[in-house]
Amino acid sequence: MTPPVRTQLWQRIFLALLLICIAQVSYWVVEQISHASHLRDQDLARISSLSTMQTALAQGAPRLRAAAEQHLSDDARRRTLDAAETDPVIAIHDDYESRRSRLLWEGSFFLLVLLGTTGVISRALRESQLLVERQQNFIASVSHELRTPLASLKLSADTLSLHPPDAEHAATLAARMNADVDRLDTMVTQVLQSARLEAGAPHDAPAPTHLAPILQAEVERMQVLDDNIAIQFTCDVPDDIYLLARAPELKIVLSNLLTNAAKSCRAAGQGSVRIHAQAAKSEAQIRISDDGIGFEPEEAERLFERFYRTGDELRRETTGYGLGLYLVAELTRAHSGRVRATSTGPGQGAELTLWWPTATSPTQA
Repeated sequence: MTPPVRTQLWQRIFLALLLICIAQVSYWVVEQISHASHLRDQDLARISSLSTMQTALAQGAPRLRAAAEQHLSDDARRRTLDAAETDPVIAIHDDYESRRSRLLWEGSFFLLVLLGTTGVISRALRESQLLVERQQNFIASVSHELRTPLASLKLSADTLSLHPPDAEHAATLAARMNADVDRLDTMVTQVLQSARLEAGAPHDAPAPTHLAPILQAEVERMQVLDDNIAIQFTCDVPDDIYLLARAPELKIVLSNLLTNAAKSCRAAGQGSVRIHAQAAKSEAQIRISDDGIGFEPEEAERLFERFYRTGDELRRETTGYGLGLYLVAELTRAHSGRVRATSTGPGQGAELTLWWPTATSPTQA
C-alpha cells in the first residue's frame, strides 16, 4: 500500500471514530438532561407530599418532621433547611435549569470541536483525492506531451539517416527538430520552476524591466509557431512601460499567457489574440483576450490551481499539463501582482488580465 493511500485510510478511520464520538457526546447530553429532569420530578413529588404534613410539623412533631425530610434527596433537604425563606419548588426548578444550561454549554462545546475536526478531515480527504486525480491527469498529459515531440524527433532523425536531404529539406528538418527541442525545454523548465516555487527557493531582487521588447519577442515567437493556423496577433503596448520584475520570470508569465490564448484559438480552428497594456499610478494592466473556446465562468479561479485542466483528460481540446497558469499566478503573486481570468462561457473566448507593479525607467532613474 502506497503512503498516500495509507494516509487516506488512517484519515477515514479517524473520521469514523470522530463520528462515533459525536454520537456518544450527543447521547450523553440528552441522557444527562433526562436524568436531571427525572431528579427534579422526584424532588417536586416529595415536596408535594411534604406539604401535606406541614400542619403536623407546625404543631411540633419533631419525629414526624425528621421522617418526612428523609423522603427528600440530599440536594432537596439542603435547599429546604439552608434556605427556609426560599420556596423549595423554585429552588428545585432553578437548580434544574442551571444544570441543564451547564450540560448544554459543555456538550455544545465538545460537539463544536468534534464537528470542526470532522470538517477539516473531510476537506483534507476531498482535496487529497482531487490532488491525486490531478497528478494522474498530469502524468497522462505529460506522457502525451513528451511522446509527440519525441516521435517527431525520431522521424526527423530517421529521415536524415535514410535519405540525405538537399539543403532546403535539411533546413526544414532542422527547424522542426529545433521546435521539438524547444517544446521539450519549455516543459522541463516549467516543471523545474514549479518545483522551485513549491520548495521556496531564494531568488534575486526584481529590477526595472522593459515590457514592450519582451512582449514583442513573445508575440513573434507565437506567430512562428502558429504559422499554419489562422491566428492573428494584435499588440498595443506603449514603449514607456517598465515593470519591477525578474526578467526571466516575467518572460515565463507572458509566454504562458500568450500560449494559453493561442491554444484556445487553435482548438477553435481560428481566432485572434489581442494584447493591450497601460500604466496607471504604481501598476500596469496587461490584458490578453482571445476568440477561442473559452470556459465556464465558475472555473475562473480554479484555472490557476496546480495540475488543474478543464474537461476530461482523455477527450481534451487543448494540449498542456496544467502548470502554465499555475506558474502565472504564483510568479505574479511573488512580484506583488495579481491575475484574473474571465469568460462568458464555452465558445465565447476569454480574457486574462494581469496587474503588475511598475518601475522607473533606468534612464529616468
